[in-house]
Amino acid sequence: MASAVLRIEITDTAGVQDTIPIAIVPFAGNSAVAVDIAEIVANDLASSGRFNLLARNRMPSSPSSSAELSFTDWRATGVEYLIVGSVTRAGNQLVVNFELIDFLDQQRLLKFSSGAGSAAEYCCRYRVTERQLRQTGHTISNRVYEELIGVKGVFDTQFAYITAVGTGDERRFALNLADIDGQNIRRVLEISKPLLSPAWSPDGLQLAYVSFEFPGRTAIIVQNLATAERRKLISIEGINGAPAWSPDGRRLALSLSHRGSPDIYIVNVASGKMSQITNETSIETEAEWLDNDTIVFTSNRSGTPQIYKQSVSSPGRSAERLTFEGRYNAGATAAPDGSTIAFIHSEDGNFRIAKLDLESRVLEVLTQGRLDESPSFAPNGEQILYATEENGREVLGVVSTDGLVSQRIRLSGEDVRDPAWGPMR
Repeated sequence: MASAVLRIEITDTAGVQDTIPIAIVPFAGNSAVAVDIAEIVANDLASSGRFNLLARNRMPSSPSSSAELSFTDWRATGVEYLIVGSVTRAGNQLVVNFELIDFLDQQRLLKFSSGAGSAAEYCCRYRVTERQLRQTGHTISNRVYEELIGVKGVFDTQFAYITAVGTGDERRFALNLADIDGQNIRRVLEISKPLLSPAWSPDGLQLAYVSFEFPGRTAIIVQNLATAERRKLISIEGINGAPAWSPDGRRLALSLSHRGSPDIYIVNVASGKMSQITNETSIETEAEWLDNDTIVFTSNRSGTPQIYKQSVSSPGRSAERLTFEGRYNAGATAAPDGSTIAFIHSEDGNFRIAKLDLESRVLEVLTQGRLDESPSFAPNGEQILYATEENGREVLGVVSTDGLVSQRIRLSGEDVRDPAWGPMR
């Protein structure tokens, strides 16, 4: 997998208004190390669609600190904020300094107090190894994004995805991880049988997924990402599918059909104890948690696939139908705060990603694909990762929750499917 490269391309920002003009100046001393921190920060902020970056060849100077900055020289560029910094060696470590400067008010931002009664200090300094430089760049991006946008950044998060390569007896399936910028690809598992539906534990230490590797039936596997230890949580007659972790990390919601048609069950991850939540003759599947007591799921009990809400502590209560627009609404994922769900929506033969505000019940279609599926919210709720099709290949897409910024993620030589955005690190 070392030679594989995930290529990320921003495909649409046409509707974005009021992007923030910003310059990320190359860090002094950065040429002596392999990672261009300023470039990482620039790529991160550009990918959000919220910033208008000044090209390096238009920068009038290369200050490494606010003390070196001439506001007069930079006035004609139109930037509102600057990021400046430096990289220096200190023994076997590197010291990375950066400052975020408000150009209009001519002041530094990101100040903090290191203790009671102490004077305010300005952020930021990191002592890191060379291997940690890329991560440090993402950390800087997160600090800047939160300061200027007011929302936590997710530039240091990961996503899981399934790849398939080859044909016939040579076809192989793999479960992979990658940083959200497409770097640091890691192959978690590779087998000759299909893998489906990876789901992150809330602490980011485990993945649950569906495997077809066992003869005669599917299985729900829980895998420790640090040790690679795999545990077969459940594998009973019929369908074993669509695992989803509860926010407390103690339970998985599953779809099981050992009693006939598929229903939603809750399984305690530690004990394996199982409880049935739905009991219908229809197909009940693809559960997702809104909170520790509430799930949403797909059911065709009304005649077509629609999304319903149900309490897991009161399974005898009637489920509430949430979607009414379109003949197909399925595969819901919940925003981190539980206020919104995203799902696959179809009313014209095309399957697209839509979102539903659970308070207003307003439905909004976000994508324009023909076969979009497997939506997964970013842990800050600002973007949605999903699978789609492009020129006969399976690729991934990212769309902002306002529908204005779109990206494509492609992997040369392999189809990419079933993405799942990991939690905050």
